[in-house]
Amino acid sequence: ADPNGDGSRGADGAPPPTPSQLQSGALATPIKPILPWQYPEAFGNYSSPQGPTFNPMENCIFKSVLSFTLGGAMGGVMGGIFGGHNSDFMLNPRWEFMNTRQQMWLSWVQMRNQGRSMAWNFGMVGLVYSGVECIVEKERGTQDLYNPLIAGCASGAILGASGGPMAAATGCAGFAGFSVLIDWYMYHSSE
Repeated sequence: ADPNGDGSRGADGAPPPTPSQLQSGALATPIKPILPWQYPEAFGNYSSPQGPTFNPMENCIFKSVLSFTLGGAMGGVMGGIFGGHNSDFMLNPRWEFMNTRQQMWLSWVQMRNQGRSMAWNFGMVGLVYSGVECIVEKERGTQDLYNPLIAGCASGAILGASGGPMAAATGCAGFAGFSVLIDWYMYHSSE
């Protein structure tokens, strides 16, 4: 509302902003980010006797990214090791005419490519499985053998979906069975 009715002042009595103030953003109020340690009740455990705390392992996004990173590292190492033992590049008809340096370079390229491929695959498996399992666990509110069963089936179906319905069903059954078996073994070996 304009108290004077002529447009010269705002409701608070301040003059209207100039075009240069509007363009520069000088009047804009900065947006304060929401950081986990400022509002821990929105991000995790807030019933600690020491007061609000942030536990990153209760955050599904953090767990998924961590699983992607660690799975990718493990896949990269395994791909490098197994890529060095792959002899497909020796079938190259020029292999016997290459000198040692060229053969080593070709072996290195094979190891690098295999490492990248396995790093991506292991990382995606870790990302999808840990994300789905965390969401299932949070939604169900319990930890039992049904969580890895549901998460394994969903992850296997998601990862196998590009191969068609049969691949998705096989992935569901395989991942679910393997996940339950590993979870059951880990539970009973700690007793």
